[in-house]
Amino acid sequence: MVLLPGRMDTKYLAPMYEKIHEKYQSHDKTQQMWFEPVPFPDEAGVLGGFVFPVGFETPPGGEIGSPVHVLNDHTYCCQLSAKECLSGEPQIEHAGICREWHEKRVGQRAKDAERLGVPLVITEFGACLTEGPCTQEIN
Repeated sequence: MVLLPGRMDTKYLAPMYEKIHEKYQSHDKTQQMWFEPVPFPDEAGVLGGFVFPVGFETPPGGEIGSPVHVLNDHTYCCQLSAKECLSGEPQIEHAGICREWHEKRVGQRAKDAERLGVPLVITEFGACLTEGPCTQEIN
């Protein structure tokens, strides 16, 4: 069942990434492979939000500690629930909830990267599309 956390990563993404990595390596052994898990069901923004470990057992096509792999992910407060972003942007009054969500997501992905022995890079974060309230300074 692909709706189990980690299953989509294991069953579908890992084999695809392995084929891509093989092509990379056939041309350049130093070429990096950035890979990422599926957002759902590896995370679910219900009941305060759940973030599950990624399903990758090794970096795709590589070994634990591979010097050419990077775990990539994204984190947005709007992933937590639609109510956090009713206007399309996270609201300032949800800053604490959003921070907890980001700490949960990034914390789990940091554990995943450590388990795989690769760096973690968060390439997308936040959610502000305008100069709305989510760009205000919080004291």
